[in-house]
Amino acid sequence: MDLLSSITKFSDLSQSEFKAKMLGGNEVFKTNDVEIDTTVRQVNTATGLVDWSGILTTPVKDQGYCGSCWAFSTTEQIESDSMRLLGKTWVLSPEQITQCAPVAQGCGGGWTEAGFTYAKGTAIDLDSDYPYTSYYARTGTCPPPAKGVVKVSSYTKISGESNMAAYVQSTGPLSVCLDASSWNSYTGGIMSVCGTSVDHCVQAVGVDASTGGYWKVRNSWGTSWGESGYIRLAYGQNTCAITNDPIYSAVYSV
Repeated sequence: MDLLSSITKFSDLSQSEFKAKMLGGNEVFKTNDVEIDTTVRQVNTATGLVDWSGILTTPVKDQGYCGSCWAFSTTEQIESDSMRLLGKTWVLSPEQITQCAPVAQGCGGGWTEAGFTYAKGTAIDLDSDYPYTSYYARTGTCPPPAKGVVKVSSYTKISGESNMAAYVQSTGPLSVCLDASSWNSYTGGIMSVCGTSVDHCVQAVGVDASTGGYWKVRNSWGTSWGESGYIRLAYGQNTCAITNDPIYSAVYSV
C-alpha cells in the first residue's frame, strides 16, 4: 500500500506549532542508567508480520497538545513488559511520569530514559488513580503519588535494526524514539521517506522483516490519527531513525 497523506487533525497547525505541541522527544534528557543488550539475534525474514498490538499492549492513548510522548512511550513499554513478565494487564499513568520525572520538562519535552529511571525509584500508579490532565499543555505539579503497582528494576537498549526486529518477533514490543516531523499529514500506508532528527517517542509493536516489510508503530495521538493510531514504517533502512534508542524494561510488582 502506497503512503497516504491528507487533511488530519493537525492540518491547521504550522510546522513550528506542530513540533512545539506534539513532538517532545529531546535527547538532552538521555541518562547513563541504561544497560546495553549485546545479544546477536537472528531475524526471520519469512514469517511475515508479527504483531503484538492487543496482545501485549493496552489501547492507543492520546497525549493531546503536550510534548509528553516520552512519558507515554515509557508507560506503554512498562505496561507491555508487565503483561509479558508478570501476567498483569495494567493501564498505567503517563501523567505521573509527565509531572514527576525530575530529569525532564513535562509537556516541554523529555526522554524515555528519564521516565524509566524515575520508575526505578518510584512505583507507577494506575491511570485510574492518577489520570491524565496535561492534554492542553498544563503539566502542573507532582502531587504525592497514590499507591503504585509496578516498578522498573532495569531497562536495556538494543542495537541494530535486525536485532530489534528479532527481539520483537520473539519477545514483544520496544519503546523507540524517532523523527516524526513529517507525520502530521499521515493517514495510512508505509512511510519510507523520513527525517533523522529524533523528536518523538513511541512504541514498536510489530514487524514484517520480509522484502518490502515494515515496522508497525503505536503512536499516542489517539485513534483518529493514522491507521487507527498506528503508522507503518519501511523496514531495513532505519526509517525515521527508528534504531536510535530501542528499549525494553524489567519490572516487578509492588
